[in-house]
Amino acid sequence: MKTAYGRVRRAIAAVATGRAAIVVDDSEDQGYLVFAADAATAQLLTFTVRHTSGYVRIALPGADCERLDLPPVCHRDGESVGIAAQRVTVDFRETGTGISAIDRARTIAALADADTTATDFRRPGHVIPVQAGQHGVLGRSAGAAEAAVDLARLGMRRPAGVLCEIVSQRNPTGMADRPELVSFAGRHGLPLVSVAELATYRRRTEPQVVRSAETTLPTDSGAFTVVGYRDPREGSEHLAVIAGNAGADAPMPLHIHLECLGGDVFGSLACACGAELAHAVAAMRARGTGMIIYLRPPTARACGLLSGATTSDLLSETVAWILRDLGVYTVRLSDDAPELGLLMFGAIREHGLHVESAATVWPVAG
Repeated sequence: MKTAYGRVRRAIAAVATGRAAIVVDDSEDQGYLVFAADAATAQLLTFTVRHTSGYVRIALPGADCERLDLPPVCHRDGESVGIAAQRVTVDFRETGTGISAIDRARTIAALADADTTATDFRRPGHVIPVQAGQHGVLGRSAGAAEAAVDLARLGMRRPAGVLCEIVSQRNPTGMADRPELVSFAGRHGLPLVSVAELATYRRRTEPQVVRSAETTLPTDSGAFTVVGYRDPREGSEHLAVIAGNAGADAPMPLHIHLECLGGDVFGSLACACGAELAHAVAAMRARGTGMIIYLRPPTARACGLLSGATTSDLLSETVAWILRDLGVYTVRLSDDAPELGLLMFGAIREHGLHVESAATVWPVAG
């Protein structure tokens, strides 16, 4: 399989069976050799050092860094994310000098062991721990460290991963670029996946919101069911306002609305947000069926526009997961906000949900 989904599955399978994979961090334009820390062997370490910069790190969740008393090596503000994440170096006490491939493999495996304690390690040492972000590749500023931990976790291993930059063969003083990484992966039979592909995979396979509340909302337009959702990573809260039976077999008319304080609450004439929302509510009342997904992203601007394409992709996934949770598998997107509907179209389809053509099930605002 050469699709992004297939590439992620191959990487997970490799890490799950104790083999290495290549992770490409497009933001840095370089690739990393990664493998599960609890699968560390002298052979894997030797292969890693031979083909990489030799600056081998083990990425650990923050809880393990605290449990093992691994303080950061730098507390200064303004440092890069990578530098700020580095922890004090260690060696496992049951090793010799700590520098050989065998010793480093034992130290790495011990760091990944849930039963080891801070007293099992000498400081300083030859293995460099780094703290991975709490939300893995779905967090902000995610990179290879988060990808290494995620691959190990998805492979049902301890959530700890080894990573090291792959060196260019054409320019030994630099890192391998994308074509070299593809060639390297082919020569050694290693799966290759990007951080972005892994993030997309997680967003498609792991619920991105949790249901937090449900109530009946009495309004001048009638009583609606309101279901609240929370994004556990961003802390954002979203609403699904429903008229009729959300689980019915018939296509559910759907209006997707981005929060706009000026338009929705104060009736600003500077944008059409308030008018679009009012028409959607009126349409639900008239037809007795329909749904408004009211999105409240932290990065939305005053007129309900998004601040970036990445945020748009994340909200598309949010919409798809809300629909799945409500048992709505066929929708008709409203045509009073066509650009937003088209933006969400791809994500909805990717989740196996069906989108019918935007028929005139909603009155057009204006």
